[in-house]
Amino acid sequence: MDSVTLFLVFAAVATAFGGGSLLANRMLGAKPRRAYLQSMTYECGQEAEGEAQIDFPTQHYTFAIVFVAVDILGFLLALWGLTFRALASSWGPTVIAFAFSALALAGIYYALSGEKRWVV
Repeated sequence: MDSVTLFLVFAAVATAFGGGSLLANRMLGAKPRRAYLQSMTYECGQEAEGEAQIDFPTQHYTFAIVFVAVDILGFLLALWGLTFRALASSWGPTVIAFAFSALALAGIYYALSGEKRWVV
């Protein structure tokens, strides 16, 4: 079998399995019940009270994004080091890595400079 035929067979089996699962759920599953509470904001029956807008601190998300950015930077630099270790005598890849690191750190500094209240 060539790869196109194999892909089409896989797609047909996946579609048949998905459609069969939906059909079996519809035929064998529980009957849908509608209650008047389902149209309310909370299905538990509690009336909504108060204001939905609250003051939520966003500094934690900024630090989480910076943490992920630093992790990605370290991962990319580790891959760079593994890829270009044969070119240790060449300065080209090293300059590119330092320029990339400087750009990434400048972006991280810019992201943190917007925070007026530090959580740390």
